[in-house]
Amino acid sequence: MKRPTLTLIAGSTQTKNVLYDQLQQLAGDYITVKAFAIDEMLPHQIEDRVILYSSETTQKEAASISNIAGDESIVGKRTIRHDYIDRLLTIPQGERVLMVNDDDPSTIDVIESLYQLRINHVTFVPFKRGQLYYDNIDVAVSPGETHLCPSYIPTIIDIGVRPFDMATIIKVMNYFQLDDSVSSKVSERYIRSMIVLHRKILVAEQDALRTTEHYHNVVNTVDDGILAVNKEKKITLFNHRLEALFQLHANDVIGLELSHVVDHELQEFILNGEEENKFVSMNGVDVVAFRQSIPEEETTVVTFKSVNQAFEIEKTAQREQQKKGFSAKYDFEDILGEHSLLLDCVRIAKKLAIAEHPVLINGETGVGKELFAHAMHRTSLRKNGPFIAINCSALTETLLESELFGYEEGTFTGAQRGGKKGLFELADNGTLFLDEIGDISATVQAHLLRVLQEKEIRRIGGRKITPINVRVIAATNKSLEQKMIEGTFRSDLFYRLNVLQLSIPPLRERLSDIQLLTNYFVTKSGTWMKVDPKVIEAFTNHQWPGNIRELKSMIDYALVVASGSTITMDDLPHQRLQSSKQQVPLPVSSIDAKDHYVILQIMKNRNDDGKSASRDFLSKESATFSHPLSPQQIRLRLNDLESKGYVIKGRGRAGSQITLEGEQYLAQLTSYEKSR
Repeated sequence: MKRPTLTLIAGSTQTKNVLYDQLQQLAGDYITVKAFAIDEMLPHQIEDRVILYSSETTQKEAASISNIAGDESIVGKRTIRHDYIDRLLTIPQGERVLMVNDDDPSTIDVIESLYQLRINHVTFVPFKRGQLYYDNIDVAVSPGETHLCPSYIPTIIDIGVRPFDMATIIKVMNYFQLDDSVSSKVSERYIRSMIVLHRKILVAEQDALRTTEHYHNVVNTVDDGILAVNKEKKITLFNHRLEALFQLHANDVIGLELSHVVDHELQEFILNGEEENKFVSMNGVDVVAFRQSIPEEETTVVTFKSVNQAFEIEKTAQREQQKKGFSAKYDFEDILGEHSLLLDCVRIAKKLAIAEHPVLINGETGVGKELFAHAMHRTSLRKNGPFIAINCSALTETLLESELFGYEEGTFTGAQRGGKKGLFELADNGTLFLDEIGDISATVQAHLLRVLQEKEIRRIGGRKITPINVRVIAATNKSLEQKMIEGTFRSDLFYRLNVLQLSIPPLRERLSDIQLLTNYFVTKSGTWMKVDPKVIEAFTNHQWPGNIRELKSMIDYALVVASGSTITMDDLPHQRLQSSKQQVPLPVSSIDAKDHYVILQIMKNRNDDGKSASRDFLSKESATFSHPLSPQQIRLRLNDLESKGYVIKGRGRAGSQITLEGEQYLAQLTSYEKSR
């Protein structure tokens, strides 16, 4: 028996394919379905017994472009794809949602269908062609026509092309006067798909309930009290710990306005307070309340932590900081020497350690300024707190600022997610050692002065003010008084840092400690080598511009090159060991001496400011010595000085730097110039 034929006419190819598949799945065994789409161009003549249109708009358009003759025309009723409904349930309560379809009647039809399905937790706004902007709408929903959605709307949800409802399917079956058993089977197939969907929704609901119950249990297990308040000032979360603190049941509190549960002072802190934490006493229990907001939900969350627990957390944080290396490693017993100048310095440092004022340590490079800072921290009242050291000359201005004061997330490209604590925050209740303080820029000086004055910091890019309790120990090998005269160091910052002062003597002023220090460095290396007395004599005659650091470096060199069991004069780097009795050889001509003196003096001044000296800079500055040198003359003299080990020339545009041997040579040239 020949099967009856049904002609389906839809507006778009996508709609045609979805509706054709539906008809084939439900009734393809009993009827033959032919399908056409208007956007694919209809045949000029359509003559079939039954014509099924996807919508009234489609019927009108088809009639205007094709000669259609059929015994029966049916405009199908469309419903929502039930397997896509869960996408709509994720939209937040009360949201305004733009409903987008290809014609106005269909748009209204979709909205009505959703409301009938009780999808009424949001307000649907119908899309109108030609309207460019819809106020206060962040979500658009469309049944397969997402290309029509305005591009500025961030969230677009496709709920799929709407299928025919069951009434339309039954109407088609009845028209063809098919056996009742056929209609029954078609109905069963439709209902079976609904059952599968229903089972899917039940599983999803059970998963959601389990997830909600899990989060509820987690919140109630936390040892902190947790309170959440929405934009209507009503309580939405009140965990078990908070029940104990307030002596109230969550079931009696959730849904109430905040004013009915807390006093006025705490209410002001939660709703309007500028601080992020507040000390509160609740029913005899001292707690600290921490307030945070969830802007996207317009919700405020407050956690209540007991003061005792906060102290324990602080102690744990301090222990973790010590594990990370935020702790002092040396005591005063680690400072070696028996010279009276050093012993006096140690005695004064022990007294300064007990005080809480800032300390400024003065001393040449290599004398052990950081060693004294470590020892002072470990003798102070802050010995259980963190000790953090930073070399200010080793970082650029921007990097030094971010290291000291921290930054908020998104402050600059590459900023750490969540922001970053600065060293002042990390050193809270401890000591921060700022080495080479004389090299910081004017901007950092201004920020540092504010921290010392106000005892609070604000991260870069942030608005929050954080109080800090940090003792600052600063160190410099430069004359800050001279830098104040030159206008490169703030006098107000100097007097803030220089409350307590400690001057560490250079090694050349305590040469009697050479023997002790040499023996210590040799023993510490793990070897059993002896030191020739002539080596000690040579060390005693040396001026040690690099101080103890230079001494250790020289001993390390000797330990590597020594071939026997004794360090001898042959094992020493003679180009670096120039004693005061063995004068650095001067140039053969007074002209060379003058040129070398001018170049090295300018270079040393430049290096002391933490910068290299280029040939152009040296040439320009030489005029200030009334001894102008051309860039060509500078180049020739630098080659000569480099060959003798007095300077290190930078490559390309990098400038040059004076070496320790060069500084000794400059001292000889200075004496030579004065004697002329």
